[in-house]
Amino acid sequence: MLKKMQIALIAVIFALLVCIPVGLLISNSIGKDSEVTEDSSTIFESVSNLEALNLGLIDGDELRKENGIDPASESGTDKEKEIENVPVSISLRSIQDDIKIKISEAGTDKLISKVNFTVTVKSKNDTKTYNDTDMDGIIYIPYVEAGDYTVFLSDITVDYKSYHADKSQTITVSDSIEYTKVDIKDEIKDESQINVAEEDTKVQEVDQTTDISAATEKDNSNAEAEVQESYDEDISEEAEDILAQIEAEDAANQASKAAYSGASSGTIEAPTITSDPQYVEAHSGVKGIDVSKHNGAIDWNAVKSADINFAIIRCGYRGSSSGALVIDPMYYTNMAGAQSAGINTGVYFFTQAVNEAEAVEEASMVLELISGYNLQMPIYLDVEASHGRGDEISGEERTAACHAFLATIRNAGYTAGIYSNKKWFEEGRINTGSFTDYKIWLAQYVDIPTYTATRYDMWQYTSKGTIPGIGGYVDMNVLK
Repeated sequence: MLKKMQIALIAVIFALLVCIPVGLLISNSIGKDSEVTEDSSTIFESVSNLEALNLGLIDGDELRKENGIDPASESGTDKEKEIENVPVSISLRSIQDDIKIKISEAGTDKLISKVNFTVTVKSKNDTKTYNDTDMDGIIYIPYVEAGDYTVFLSDITVDYKSYHADKSQTITVSDSIEYTKVDIKDEIKDESQINVAEEDTKVQEVDQTTDISAATEKDNSNAEAEVQESYDEDISEEAEDILAQIEAEDAANQASKAAYSGASSGTIEAPTITSDPQYVEAHSGVKGIDVSKHNGAIDWNAVKSADINFAIIRCGYRGSSSGALVIDPMYYTNMAGAQSAGINTGVYFFTQAVNEAEAVEEASMVLELISGYNLQMPIYLDVEASHGRGDEISGEERTAACHAFLATIRNAGYTAGIYSNKKWFEEGRINTGSFTDYKIWLAQYVDIPTYTATRYDMWQYTSKGTIPGIGGYVDMNVLK
């Protein structure tokens, strides 16, 4: 019995010695198969992601982050843009009690736009910071006390560009003004850079002291509108009174015009106004026109053939809203055409200056634009209503600004003049009497001018002239 138990025990031990190694071998084999399966899955997944990346279906940076890779730490990759260093130069300019800071690319002098630069301005007693909030490369600081100022530009990185100025700049601000040309060429804009509807807003107002017929049409139109409104509310005696007033005013105007022209009743033919000695005297002189982009393309040879001796061409204007200095888009074309046809030329600029410093800028722009041209006629400043920034200043401020413009033009060796309408010349918008040292160009749309505040050297007698070579109406002038 004991011998049988010993044999059984030996058998069990033998079985264990055989089964345990076999089990271990099977377990290792299964583990390796599992590892192959997992590795295969990872490979297939990687291939799938790579294909998706190439197809643009997934974001490469997101894929790197998911796999624990820092894109910035990868060497030799071109997936990230490098920061471009942009050397910057700052230039300073002061006319009177102001500082203008221009920020441009070093070496090109091209103003840098679309960057909100910050500058620090340090004086003897104070330090302030300013931003280029409209991002046009210019920071303008008005109302600066006289003294020395140092300007520093803060470094800034925008759109993978790092802007840095190596040097600060220093300027001395004075409370006096010199009427001389300043560097303005990098500030001149064309109309593609502005909102024209907001900036070129010279008002073509009906002036009741200069254009009787146009004023009557406007008054009648307004009155008729008021009548219609009265009828809408209640057809009453009030509406009848308005109608009676319209008829009375119209009759009075017609009678006045008839008497003025020498008309008579009955069958006797009335003499024409062109035979009136006053009319002949008023219209005697050299005939010319003034033009701008609003006159479109002009056949200057046809204009010359129509006995037009001179043309005053708009070279530009200051924007009514932003104050930008803008070139008339037809200026160069008109100058070339008129001079080629042998027509004497001058230029005019529509002002929106609100102080003397801005007026010097405007004059400087004109001087820049006429460089290279031989002018036979004066340079005029056009000062009129715009419903813009220039309308808001006082008569004294406007007068000072006009003088600054004209003095700057004269100091550059040119003949200067001022243009406006009868109402503005007479009603205190400017002190007209202070401009008698300059040429005076009057706008009054009547047969015989009634302006007596000062002398005038040139008269714009209509805005509805028609001549060959120009489609539509054109302003007509007579030079005394």
